[in-house]
Formats: sequence, C-alpha cells, structure tokens
Amino acid sequence: MNPLRRRLALLGPATDRVLAAWAAALLLALASGCAGPAHRTESFPTSSAWTAKGAGDLPASETIAVTAHPLATDAALTMLARGGSAIDAAIAAQMVLGLVEPQSSGIGGGTLLMYWDAAAGRLVALDGLSAAPSIVSAGLRVDADGRQLPATVSRSGRAVGVPGTLPVLELAHQRHGRLAWAELFEPAMTLAERGFALPPYLHSILSQPGAAAEHWAFADLYFDKQGEVLPIGSLVRNPAYARTMRAIARQRARGWLEREGAAAIARATRVGPYPGWISEQDLLAYRPREREPICAPFQSTRVCAFPPPSFGGIYLLQVLGMLQAMVPTRYDLDDPGFAHLYLEAGRLAQADRLRWAGDPDQVPVPLAGLLDPHYLALRARAIDPAVAMSKPTAGEPPGAPLSFAPQEHDPVSTTSQLVIADRDGNLVSMTTTINLNFGSRIAVDGFVLNNVMTNFSTAPAEAGQAANGLQPRKRPVSSMAPVMVFDAGGRPLAAGGSAGGGPIVDYIATALIDILANDRTPAQALARGHLSTAIRPKITLESGTGADRLAAPLRALGHEVSIGPLRSGLGFIARRGPGWIGAADPRRDGNVGILPIR
Repeated sequence: MNPLRRRLALLGPATDRVLAAWAAALLLALASGCAGPAHRTESFPTSSAWTAKGAGDLPASETIAVTAHPLATDAALTMLARGGSAIDAAIAAQMVLGLVEPQSSGIGGGTLLMYWDAAAGRLVALDGLSAAPSIVSAGLRVDADGRQLPATVSRSGRAVGVPGTLPVLELAHQRHGRLAWAELFEPAMTLAERGFALPPYLHSILSQPGAAAEHWAFADLYFDKQGEVLPIGSLVRNPAYARTMRAIARQRARGWLEREGAAAIARATRVGPYPGWISEQDLLAYRPREREPICAPFQSTRVCAFPPPSFGGIYLLQVLGMLQAMVPTRYDLDDPGFAHLYLEAGRLAQADRLRWAGDPDQVPVPLAGLLDPHYLALRARAIDPAVAMSKPTAGEPPGAPLSFAPQEHDPVSTTSQLVIADRDGNLVSMTTTINLNFGSRIAVDGFVLNNVMTNFSTAPAEAGQAANGLQPRKRPVSSMAPVMVFDAGGRPLAAGGSAGGGPIVDYIATALIDILANDRTPAQALARGHLSTAIRPKITLESGTGADRLAAPLRALGHEVSIGPLRSGLGFIARRGPGWIGAADPRRDGNVGILPIR
C-alpha cells in the first residue's frame, strides 16, 4: 500500500471523502510548515516519531502522546523531543486544541489535570475547573429580581464561569515544566497564522441545520458568504488567536490577565440580553486547587481518579467497588447478565452523586463514606441479578450531612482528553472543557468562552440545600474524570480519560474493565460499543455497534432502553514491557504519537 494511503487508513473506517480531506490537511500542513522538522502527525513515519489512530501497529514506547487531534499530538511530540516534560507537552497540545478543536476546549474553559511525578513517586490532582463569579442569583435561569429566564440564557454571558485552564496550566508549568513557557506556544501561534485544515469532527458540528445562525460569532472563520460551512480540509486561519497566544507566551498567564485578558473576557460577557456578572477581579482572584486523588483497589490494581468537584471519580470507583462486591465470574460487557449488573451499579452511583457530590471547598462531601467498601457492599446487595430496580435512590454513606436534598443535574458537554508520558516516567492525564459545544458561543480574541454555569443544580429553590447548588465562587460538579492505574508495587499501569459529557463516567469505567479485567489493548477497549446510565431514566446503548444487541435481553430484565449515538472522546495508554501502547477514540479525530525507545 502507498505509505501516505496507509497512514491515512490508520485514522479508522473512512470514506474516500474523508481520506481525501486528510490528504488535503497533510498538504496544507506541509505547505505551511506548521509542524516541527522531525515530527509531523500527518506525514510518513520517520526515525524520530510515529503516529497512528491506535490500531496496534505502533511499537511500545516510553514516550507517548494521545490527543484529540493530530496537530495537537504533533505539538506534544515536538516538546517531548526537545527534552520537555509531560506537562510541557500537555500545555503545547492544549493551545493547539483550543485552535483546531475550539468547540471542545480552550483557554476560555476549565481543566482537571492528574500528574504522576515519577521521581517523587507522587500522584497530584490539580483542579482548574471554571467557577461561578462573586455575584450570582439563585440559579442560572433566575434573574436578580427573581424573574424566570428562558433556556437561551445557557448561551449567554450569564452562563460564563471564571475560566481556570490557563491558571492551572501555569501552576503545573511552574512546578513541573522544563522548557521555557514561551516555547510551548510556538505550534499554536504558527498554525493560527499559517492555517490548518478544517477537521472532520468540527465540520460535523458546524454542518448541522441552523449552525450558521447559532455560531454567528465564528462566521468569518468557518462559513462562506452564503452561510454554508467550509468543506472538510479547507484552510482556516485565526490571526486573533495567534495574537492572544503571543501575548500569553510573552507575559505568562497571570501577566496577560492583568494587562489585557481579564478586561477583554469580562467585557465580552456583558453583551446581549443576559449579560454576565464576571468582573475583572473575579478573573484575577481565581486560583487553581490541588486536591487529594481518590484511590481504590480493583482486582490486583489500584485505580486513582479525580476527587470532587468531579463526580466522575466517585462514580467510577463506586461502580468498580460494587462489581467486586458482587464477585462476577466474568467481566464480560457483551454478556447481558454482566451488563445488567454494571448498569444497576451505575444507576446507584448516579443516585449517590446527585445527592452528595459538590465543591468540597464549600460543602461537606462524604467522600470516605461514599467509597467505604462496607457501604459499597451494602449498595451492591440492593442489586437483583434477575430484575432491574424501579427507581434507584441515594444511600446514606457514613458521615453524610443530613441536610442535603436530592437534586437534578444532567451534564451535557463536549470536552477533550489527552494523556502523555515522557522519557523520565512522568505521566499526565488531562480532561479539559468549555462545556457545551462552543460553550457560551461568545468569542474573545480568537478563543471561546465556556458556559459552565449550566452545570449547577437546575432546582434553584433547593440551591441552599443542594450539594451542587449555585453559590458565589463555587465550582460546579463535573463528569470529567482523568484516571491513573497502578500495580501492587506502585508502578503506573494505565492512564487516560474521556470527553463526552455525562456518559464520560461510563466510557472510562467500561474501558478500564476491558483493559484491566479482560487484558484488552487500549485500541480494542476504545472500539467497543458503549452503554451508559447517564441519560436518565433510561439506559442508553450505542447504535450501530455490538452494544445495541443487548437491548432485548436488558428489556426482558426490566430496563428502559434507548438506542442512539454516544460520541465518546476516549484517550488511553497502557503499559507493555518497558514502554506504553495507546489509542485515541475512533469516533473522533484524535491519534497517538510516539518517540522511539532510547
């Protein structure tokens, strides 16, 4: 097979149109010189770097990067090849993702970052989630005078939270970076100035009916004069983003906010019928938080996930703990009997997180009780292997505050996931978001602002009693759950996470079950059809995959079943011998890149 055709084929099942688009992307990348001299994610393998979708053709390597877009993977590899740390590579990749995947993440959003410091033997969780401003009302859809606001407020300045991505990345670089801060912005600046090819996944979002009207702030970037989205592979330039990247590279994150960034963001949120309440002081007062990772045993490994305000980590460890308490003979997600046990455990975990998960800086979260093995065994005993429970309810874990009331909160967001290992054994698993596709749909100097305020409880009357009720400077709960897995000796075995809104928790849990319990590769695990408890009250099976064959037997067990798309954005690596293998989700544009073992 022609080498170029083979490289494009690794992007997964694709039509000739998509292959042609990626060929166009390659030509544009080569013409613009947007990648480093030895690492091009869309070129032939060289003696220095290889990339692929994750089909298993890449050898294990001690240095690996998995991101949601080939150009972001390229940026990460470039920094790693220059001797940069995993943190350096993650920052460079995020800046590129904010350009080529602006619907999902960027400096206008929030980030959760887990870092394994190999030299210190220490796992760190850095919380850069977006937060509420210092002035808020009883709920997003309630105005200051108590007037009820329409659903369209979710795409307005009022829905914008104080962004945390830049502050948390600056903190991570201060602690664990090796390369100069400014150097990490070079790939994003070059691509923004010279152009990049419009990716298939972004095109699929912008080609939906009414997209031109909904995304009017981005008309000059992605649409022609007739309001039609540009074809896949079209050259896109974003000079405003290049100027922003240059300013942040020169001034660092804090300096940029003090000189121009905070004023620009606050000003942008004050336009429209529902202006936001973010002030410049809110932006300057924001500080990332270091959290203690939460860990629990699963089979012979130790699984560590992000703590609250992520509810994703609680869900993941609760589900794995309940499954172990039930002692299934096989962890076979294709088997209706095991799928039923998994889904019932997930429904119980959903009930718990809806009642108890919140920002630990502002509400008491009974974290130890929720993860207590005796409590999880008690919850598992409520599961009937022969019939689905009618309506799962939250339990009463040890240490639970009795004042918390049940709440409703269904996170629906688009996010981005990356995972990176450097040559010194350091690891980063990072999930980053602007919440819904294109967030608030407000553009500022080439980047997009989040609409994270939609992630607070939707029941403002109970806000004072709800763990996730809206309060000043509070961080809403998130399904994002970057994860790392260790063996009995404390050696890292796997790392990853996912994009994809509420179902993120199931994407990660099922991938881990396949990798850890069934010894499948990341590529095999990520290609599996999904099943999810997140879109209540029904359980959802991914259409067009083997998962939808579970519908009839699950309905026979009493489940309400829906079949539809589940657009995950998984990225995982797993240890093989002295190095790592990895995979990017075949449903999106991402890929894997490696440097050779020394």
